[in-house]
Amino acid sequence: MALDSRLRGRALRVCLVALAAGMLAGAAPARAGTRYVDGISDQSLPAWDGSFANSSFASLFRARWLGQISLARYVLQWNAMGEASAGPSAHGDYRERFEAWLRDVRSLGLAPVVALTSYTRAYPGSVDEYEQALEAVLDEAAQADAAIGYVEAWNEPNNQGSETALKAGEIANWANSVCERRGCQVIAGDFEDSPSAVAYEQAYVSALGFSPAIWGIHPYYSVKAHSDATILAIENALPDAGEGAQVWLTEVGAYYCADGQLRGEAQQASDASYLVNGLIPAIAPTHVFYYGFMAGDRAQLACSGSGDFDSELYSASHAARSAASVVFADLPQPSFVFSSKLSSELLALAPSGG
Repeated sequence: MALDSRLRGRALRVCLVALAAGMLAGAAPARAGTRYVDGISDQSLPAWDGSFANSSFASLFRARWLGQISLARYVLQWNAMGEASAGPSAHGDYRERFEAWLRDVRSLGLAPVVALTSYTRAYPGSVDEYEQALEAVLDEAAQADAAIGYVEAWNEPNNQGSETALKAGEIANWANSVCERRGCQVIAGDFEDSPSAVAYEQAYVSALGFSPAIWGIHPYYSVKAHSDATILAIENALPDAGEGAQVWLTEVGAYYCADGQLRGEAQQASDASYLVNGLIPAIAPTHVFYYGFMAGDRAQLACSGSGDFDSELYSASHAARSAASVVFADLPQPSFVFSSKLSSELLALAPSGG
């Protein structure tokens, strides 16, 4: 494959490092990956400043972030299409809020990605119930001229989605059946990188009846700890250690507040720097979705008790937190081939050509 002359020196360096890394026992396969955050995972988008259409923050987002962000992600109540709709509304029911998001994401020209979940403790009881619900979601998006090409079968099943590993794997099979008919692709897993993630993942994989081409991970623990150990363990536990599959960081954020503990701008920026300059180069994910950019309705998120979290890049007054400049990629470079087992020592051995 021909390379731009500006990238030849860097490509040589990467190839040498990847070759050396591949000699290590258990080295993960090399793959093409993004070098920066290229997706937004933010339920609040339609409610920015109360109304996306009149939002000055939406204008700021268009001007500053659209050159970098190309995908948008929404975590949807799985049976939302069963609700009545009076049309898109940022403050409506689950269906109306989703319709508002589709409209606004389409206006930004972003590719929509949808993850299904339950916020109501009501769960799909059968394959037919789930498949009909997913079909309705895909139909709604197509009618809005915002066709969905990627479906996360069940959001974060080992945390927010609250499903057993075997049931979550079964749901992934259901989603795959729909996508085989509809031409979408399933993003399997969507695991939070908790300490017990690998054991959960192994049971999940045992329930699968297909070979996923894309796996999703939510590396909140890794970013907070500045360590890729759990992510690498999750990769290694994938079928064939993930060989030939894409890994997407379908949701991740750097905490300004975590579980009611104020961490502040400096720590948030430090964690964001690890995400951008440490984890992304090491893992080489295909896409990375940041959660979130700014709370809806100019809300100031609470940070006073258990369950209070805040990873927003902007305050309610539109002031950019320090992490925003870290996540922002001023001049994004093309994707490159990288191995997730590269170490700083190997990098030091490679030539430093530009």
